[in-house]
Order: sequence, then structure tokens, then C-alpha cells
Amino acid sequence: MIGNSISIIKVLNIPQHLNCLSRICCVVAIFFAASVNGSVKAASNYVVTGIKVDRTADTAAGARQEAIIEAHVRALSLLLTRLVPADQRASLPDLDHADIVPMVQSFGVDKERTSDVRYIGTLSFQFRRQEVRQFMRSAGVNFAETSSKPVLLLPVLDFGGAKLLWDVPNVWFEAWNAVPLNNRLVPIILPVGNLADIRDISAERAVIGSKGQIDAIRERYGAATVIVAEAVPYLATVPGERNIKVSVHSHSGGAKSKVEAYTFRTQDGEKEVEAFTRIAREIALLIEERWKLDNILELDYSNSLIAELALNGLHEWVEIRRRLATIAFVKNFELVSLSRKQVMIRLAYFGSSKQLKTALAQLDLILSRGPVNWVLQDLQRPAVARSSATDRRNKTLSSIPRNADIIIEPKTGSMRR
Repeated sequence: MIGNSISIIKVLNIPQHLNCLSRICCVVAIFFAASVNGSVKAASNYVVTGIKVDRTADTAAGARQEAIIEAHVRALSLLLTRLVPADQRASLPDLDHADIVPMVQSFGVDKERTSDVRYIGTLSFQFRRQEVRQFMRSAGVNFAETSSKPVLLLPVLDFGGAKLLWDVPNVWFEAWNAVPLNNRLVPIILPVGNLADIRDISAERAVIGSKGQIDAIRERYGAATVIVAEAVPYLATVPGERNIKVSVHSHSGGAKSKVEAYTFRTQDGEKEVEAFTRIAREIALLIEERWKLDNILELDYSNSLIAELALNGLHEWVEIRRRLATIAFVKNFELVSLSRKQVMIRLAYFGSSKQLKTALAQLDLILSRGPVNWVLQDLQRPAVARSSATDRRNKTLSSIPRNADIIIEPKTGSMRR
């Protein structure tokens, strides 16, 4: 094992002036640091930001205390709205402040203003994942924790046969700008409508799904999916009623595009902008709910697999560990073998392999079947190497015999939840 550790030290380019024991400790620190950092980031979906409060009381201290209590309740409500499917949230019991406090890891005040009797503030909360999970499980509700890659939404309005996207005014685009799109598992982003956007795609090309132009704007915004939401207002058959048909075209890279259509009825006395805003909110909810239902975390069902991953160096494995540690579906993983060109891991996971594949793909890790084991491909892995420092490291690597695979005991290279 000592010999293998020295080989790892060479690969990682740890300073030679350190004695052997210190250099081996550096190796251990590098492997376990990856797990610690990952564990912190794994709970990112349990962070709730932007909780605005405004309370008045007899004193400033009293107003602040009431505001903080209100913020706790609202933050947990937002968190549960994010994680739990809409049709199951009614099963969640109401909690008071004293019940919520043990679920809160920390909270902070982002902004605040006070007077003698009033407190106005914006707060952020970090919740304890295990405690909130236990609360949801005891309530008997399903929940999801996997965040998707960003979704770019293009709101196209059909106005009397004319397709409007970048044109002003576009009440459909304005409606989407009024919908809160943060604190969600599916981050929806809207284009800014600048010259680059106008150059990339037109309203007509968006509706017909022109692949080259869809891909151009998708890549520029760093989105995994482009959704073209085309709204068509029309008169209903019942006198006085007005309906709005929305066609949702979903384009995800190389996958075949999907189209779904929905019809919404305007409500009595509802202004045009109010109707479009309500419908935009409902479409955003449909997108979010579908993602949740496909990615329900089943903690009572687990499986495992062996996966191989090609490496350019051990620094890549450290980065892969960091990403694996953030995935809710990953129960734990153990290092089976590690060489300068390949790592083999035993990965235990919750739910199905399809759900695991989806979760990995959100972090640019593609899991597929190989001839013997599963194969994990890192899309962030650089194709070409590169700097003189890298060249020097490669020369160091070349001094290690090609058959000198480094085998690490599973407990040494493991990460458990």
C-alpha cells in the first residue's frame, strides 16, 4: 500500500520536500476533502433565499422577533413546495415555529430596515436535510431533490397569425417576466432579448423548431433544454368567453422534440395581462411537477452497480468525487481500483438506474452500459491537453510503469451518506 501511495504522490505532484508520511497524509486529505465539499453542496436544494418580511409591533425588537418567526414558517413552506408534488402537499401537517427550529441549520439576514415599531427584512435559510426528509417521510409524502439543468423558455405570442417573440409589446413575454422562477428544482431562464438573441432565432423559427437556431441559443445560454411556449388567444364557442391555447414545444439537445397543448379559459373580469400571467404560472408549475414525479427519491429501494471511468489524471477523479457527492440518488460509492488512466467504482443508489442516469446527466456525467461494467463518461473532461504544466505532469506520469495500477481499499476511498 505504501508503494501505491508513493505512486499517487507522483501523479498528484505533491511537494518532494515533505517526508513520506506527510506526503501520504496529503493524499488522504485530498480524497476526503472531496467528500466534505460535496456533502456541503449536496444540501443546496435545502437552501431557501429571498424571504421578505414586514412586521409592526409595539417595539422594534418585538417586530423583528415576529418577522423572524414568520420567515421560518414561510421558508419551510417554500422548501416543501419545491420538493413535494403539488397533489401531496395537503397531507403535510401544519407546523409552528417551535417545530420548525430543529429543522433549520442556519439563517441569515440579507437586508433589513427598522424603525421604532417596524421591521422590514430579507432572509435566507439553510435547512437540515435529514430532519426535513424525516418530516416528509413521517407524513407519508413523496419528494424529489434533484435539480435539473437550466431550461431556456421562449414565449411566442400568436397575434392574429403574426408570431411575436422579440417584438414589443408582447404580453405573453411580459407575463413570464412577472412569474417568480427561483427556488425551484427546474430553473427556468428567459432570454434578455438582445441583438444576439434576435440574430440566433426568430419567432417563426422557434415555433417550427429549427434545430440549428434552437441549438445556437440553447448553447449560448448554457441550457440543457429549450421550451418554446406558443400562446394563441381565440374566442370560445360560448359568447363572451375567451380561451388561450398554449403549445409547449420541448427541445433537449439530440433528443426528439416533444409537443403538448393546453387550453386555458379566461376568468370573469380578468384583465389580459392577469390571464397571461396566471397561465404562465400554471405552465411553469406543470414543468416543475413533471420533473418531480419523474425524479421521486425512493429511500427504501436501493441497488448498486460497478462503473468504469477514464481519466487524464487523478485530479479528475477528485472533481468526479465532488460531483457524485452532490447527487441525492447516490447512496454511497466505493473505490474499487484506481490507475492513472481509469477509475472503477462501486456505486450504490436509490431508485431506478433510469433516475440515476438522469441525475448524473444534470452534472455532465453520462452513464451507459459497457461490455462488462457500466461506463461513466465525464462531458466536462478536456479533450486536448494543454498547458506546459500539464505536459510536465505527463512526463512524470510516463516514468510510472504502465502496468502499475494503484489499488485502494474500498474503505480508504469511500464516501457514504
